[in-house]
Amino acid sequence: MEPAAERAAVEGEVQVPGSRAAAAPPETIVDYITEQIRRRIVLGQLTPGERVPVYALAEEFGISRVPLREAVRQLEAEGLLDNVPRRGAIVRRLNRQDLEDAFRVLNDIEILAVERATRAADASVIAEMRYWSERMHGLGEDSVSGEWLEAHREFHFALFEAAGDGILLRHLKMLWHTCQRYVMAGMPDPERQQSSQDEHVQLIDLVEAKDSAGATRLLEHHLENSLRFALAKLEESGADAS
Repeated sequence: MEPAAERAAVEGEVQVPGSRAAAAPPETIVDYITEQIRRRIVLGQLTPGERVPVYALAEEFGISRVPLREAVRQLEAEGLLDNVPRRGAIVRRLNRQDLEDAFRVLNDIEILAVERATRAADASVIAEMRYWSERMHGLGEDSVSGEWLEAHREFHFALFEAAGDGILLRHLKMLWHTCQRYVMAGMPDPERQQSSQDEHVQLIDLVEAKDSAGATRLLEHHLENSLRFALAKLEESGADAS
């Protein structure tokens, strides 16, 4: 087995025929560890206020604490962790101000990225978005898993990356992870997942038609619905630490 194929088999990557960036393997061990901790936070396996077990994770992954410290710094920048004196890395508590601020800024830069990406999008981008949309739908609406989280992220990132690499994309991905945590905190929710799926399908059609204005309007609507849903779930759970 070729090294890349062996790595894909070990890490359980999803291979998409003709995809330019389908579930691409992490570039470094720091990227991999960051993704593993991020996923546990977003899926609620590491809960708000919980201390990240650095020593246990180092043993679990068979690594030193150096890449773990780098991963923690990245997740602090994404607003997922806080570094608390004498306690270490703590999962940041959910609060309304973080939620509203993150979505407000995400809206501004996501719209800019989508305007640019829609003009540049080619057939491979459309195919990748369609693949991940269908995968989300195929995973169902009764539960939320790491596979569903990955599919949702890859759908959006396929479009964002068409806008080109650079500071816009880096900040966009950071904010997207912050917002996704709040959305996932209220899952599974079949009604929201179905409406989100419908919006994804409409977005693919607009991008394929290179309708930049229509795509940006739909994305604004999509973000507004996601924010409304996340706010309602935050209030319902009483998790707002502010």
